[in-house]
Amino acid sequence: MKRSAIYAIVVVIIALVAAVAVAVVYVPTTQEKIIYWTQIAPAQQRAALIDNIVQGAVSWEPYVSDSLIDDTAEVIAWSNEIWPHHPCCVVAVKKSFAESQDVVNNDLVARVVRAHIDATNWISETIQNGGENYTKLLQIGAQFSGRSNEVVESAIEHIEFNYGITPAIKKWFENYTSMFADLGQISSLGGYSNVSAFVDSIVNTTYLERAMSVTPSDTILGTVRLGYLMGDLHQFARVVAMNESLWGGKTLFEKYGVDIQSPPPYANGAYLMDGFARDEIDMGYLGSPPALLKRINANIQIEIVSMVNSGGSAIIAKSGFASFSELEGQTFATPGVGSIQHLLLMYYANENGYKLKLKGT
Repeated sequence: MKRSAIYAIVVVIIALVAAVAVAVVYVPTTQEKIIYWTQIAPAQQRAALIDNIVQGAVSWEPYVSDSLIDDTAEVIAWSNEIWPHHPCCVVAVKKSFAESQDVVNNDLVARVVRAHIDATNWISETIQNGGENYTKLLQIGAQFSGRSNEVVESAIEHIEFNYGITPAIKKWFENYTSMFADLGQISSLGGYSNVSAFVDSIVNTTYLERAMSVTPSDTILGTVRLGYLMGDLHQFARVVAMNESLWGGKTLFEKYGVDIQSPPPYANGAYLMDGFARDEIDMGYLGSPPALLKRINANIQIEIVSMVNSGGSAIIAKSGFASFSELEGQTFATPGVGSIQHLLLMYYANENGYKLKLKGT
């Protein structure tokens, strides 16, 4: 065999070996798995699912049950299954309100918290005991939310009503803050050395202690501007406390000497925090994650003074989707960035290997 032929054979062999080696070591780049989101108010999420504008949603009660009762959607996961006994809504006070005329306003805050405690206890006892008051509870919830008694009854099965801020609750606040950091929603702790120090700065349990010594008042002692979220039954205690028929012809807040003035309800907790910043409200019912996030990112100075509820949110999918993996490339409705529902979806998508992106980006 001529020398040139031998060289040609060697070159071919080297090329084949190289090709095989490349084939062995080459691993195609894993394609990023995407779930999209768009902001839709919870009250409109069921309609968006029916019209196929979105294929999934995450919301608070009663809007989860609103989509489940007639089989518009199915549950992918309840929030308590993802985060067992996680805190959701809280009562917050604007620090400048509590600190100005501190003797008067501190007393007003304690009185609002006392009314909240009494209403929370009444709800818990009513759910446990049933009877005439239970029927009234369903009717009050239906009137407030614009949903049926059946939807309200389903909703309250998934909500834990409570007011105490325990060490376990504070640990959850630390977890939420860490999640925001891990998911790129915050870049610093606003000068605090760690998440524990930050949470200690935003939680104030003294009003819960003072509330227990508050007594009813025959006169109105002052006015509190109180914000709340649209149709949110997590905040059922506020609705019950505002019902005059349950408390002898005046609200429970009035029983304790507080006149409540409220602006129109906010669409989500982040917007309610903006209401604090615009000085529209002195106190508010909102989700704990937006309270934590806006306190850090926007330096809105509030304190969390009471718990409101645990659980009560869910990730749902339009009927026909059997699992989260079938929703790759589909769009979820959320109440918006900063809400606990948006954080829940971000966390769940990330844990399941998906990136959450705003629709259209």
